[in-house]
Amino acid sequence: MITTINFKPHVYSAGYNPVVWSFLSDENENIDFSYVIDIYINAATGSTTPTYTLKQRPNQVGVCTVDVSSIVQPFIELTNYSVEEGWNKNFRSSAEIAPSVFIKVGEEYIGGTGSTLTTFNGLGSTGSPAYFIGSLEQSAFPISVIPGALPWEEAVASMADADASSYGFYQPYLMGATGAGDLALPGGKFLKRDSNDITVAYGDHHTLAFINWNYRFLPGTYGRPVQCILYNAYGATGGLIETATYQNLVSVGGGPNTNANYTSATWNNDYAMLTFACGPKDLGIIPVGSQVDIVYYTIQAYTKTTATASTTPQTVASELVTFTIDTNCQTLYPVVRLSWLNDLGGRDYYNFNMFYELTSSSTEQTYSQNPLNWNSTTPVVTDSSANTSPNWMRGGAKSFNKVVTRTFTIQSDWLIQEYVDFLGAIPESPSVWAYIGDEVNPYTVIVEKADYTYKNVKQVKMVQATFVCKITKTQPKQNY
Repeated sequence: MITTINFKPHVYSAGYNPVVWSFLSDENENIDFSYVIDIYINAATGSTTPTYTLKQRPNQVGVCTVDVSSIVQPFIELTNYSVEEGWNKNFRSSAEIAPSVFIKVGEEYIGGTGSTLTTFNGLGSTGSPAYFIGSLEQSAFPISVIPGALPWEEAVASMADADASSYGFYQPYLMGATGAGDLALPGGKFLKRDSNDITVAYGDHHTLAFINWNYRFLPGTYGRPVQCILYNAYGATGGLIETATYQNLVSVGGGPNTNANYTSATWNNDYAMLTFACGPKDLGIIPVGSQVDIVYYTIQAYTKTTATASTTPQTVASELVTFTIDTNCQTLYPVVRLSWLNDLGGRDYYNFNMFYELTSSSTEQTYSQNPLNWNSTTPVVTDSSANTSPNWMRGGAKSFNKVVTRTFTIQSDWLIQEYVDFLGAIPESPSVWAYIGDEVNPYTVIVEKADYTYKNVKQVKMVQATFVCKITKTQPKQNY
């Protein structure tokens, strides 16, 4: 039977880093011994229908160490990630991008002379694997797999933190307050690499992703999900112009609660990670001319710290993010806004407005065909009194597939070094979108090249970033 659990993943783990369990059976010296691992993805913990089953021999010390990250990754559907154009809700859940995973383990071996190969349930009896192994901090709960790909040093440091109250790398990203008797939590960060002072323009989309369920709030489940997002907008003198509260409810894409007056909440992995749409276009911020224009606005998450039924924001749960609206965008070149998936599992954004140069090229596939009439009684016109002009058409290459490649170069303003480090993640991201000018929908682009130009201004090193991006389009073609 399974006797020792040596290692478990944190309850929030990055899906593109190792997601590893290690355990030991006291039957590992039997004949033809293997560990049997049932892997459950997006399943209830009481399920007996595994998504996959693995069989693995013990290592040199008799232990099974199994990494399921490559098995879970196909369930991270990054194409369904956005809450931008077309979603029409304030929040988007993690149902398609943050799967849950746990394992049930057992053994398979020949028990004695004359015996046959038998499967044991890991609890000392025959049967399918039944020994449940969940996460480090919450042993009865599965792992919520965040669509992150942490740098190796950060991933290993998080794995090496075996404190069952630590929550590893993602501890500072847990939203919400802590309860009486709990440890202090330096939490509340959104899943972004950008600073908390972000510049946007009218018409820009923007999103902030965050971990929504805080297991560490002890007094009651009412304090574990984010209650709401508070939006405050200000004018040039700092006066409050407007405010709005966006309740975190299923009806607007969030959850897990359906009623804003909740006094308890039930965990559901579909809402372990949420994304909130908070760009000027998403919030309906437009210039109002003769009235007082919004100069900047703030976004902050709140949580409940009492079981009182209320829709009023109760307690600050996150860092405060300030968005300054840039109204001085030059018009010589169209602004290109890049959106990219960062290594934390959220998205970052930046507007390139200094330069835009477009080139285009195309390739096409062809086939050869003689221009004969294959649909009539004769391949050519034989009646000299009829129209015989088709007889004199020359054959040649016929185009049936044309691919157009657009390559454009964009350039940033002069930036300090820290911001260049932030933009350096763009070529490394597997998902980069480009909003070009006033076009509503983004293109998926490949960033092929990044260059940096340096200068010193009053003893401060300034850097300008230049990126070469490629868009590939399969063009509909009229065959002839």
